[in-house]
Amino acid sequence: METYGISPLTFWSAYAASNLVALTLIWTADKHPDFTRAAFFLIFIGAAAVNTYIAIDSPWAYQDYAETAVPLYKQFILGAFEAIITPMILVIALGQLLIAAAMLLKGKVLIAGCWAGILFGISITPLGLYAAFPATLLMAVALFILQKNQVSAPSKKRPSKLVRIVAHALK
Repeated sequence: METYGISPLTFWSAYAASNLVALTLIWTADKHPDFTRAAFFLIFIGAAAVNTYIAIDSPWAYQDYAETAVPLYKQFILGAFEAIITPMILVIALGQLLIAAAMLLKGKVLIAGCWAGILFGISITPLGLYAAFPATLLMAVALFILQKNQVSAPSKKRPSKLVRIVAHALK
């Protein structure tokens, strides 16, 4: 498994580390959401940078993903994908950049970024080992927990004047 010119030991070490990080993010998503947001920022900004570089420098490298992909993805990677590798990967990198930016914010933008990250993680899962399966699904779980806590977090905003008047009148 000489992927991108790295040794099998390096590959399996990175694979194990990816899955360990993903498991850690599931735990921290509830207990330390700011850490989790920072970690996802670094993951997605790093992925965007790496994908941009590879898409421009050596786009054919993405065809290696077919080796561990499910048959439908393998057929696409070795077929139609070949003609559109660079623009498609650059669009993916832009999406990763937007997800990273969302991790720096709160509220609805963060929730939307979490859902985009969930969809991204699920959509690359069929790439198999080269996408560090099951790390992408585990990260999707962590993003789900992170966004769920944002939705249920109590609002620190003062209620509007109308809400306060109604609440006072109902007392």
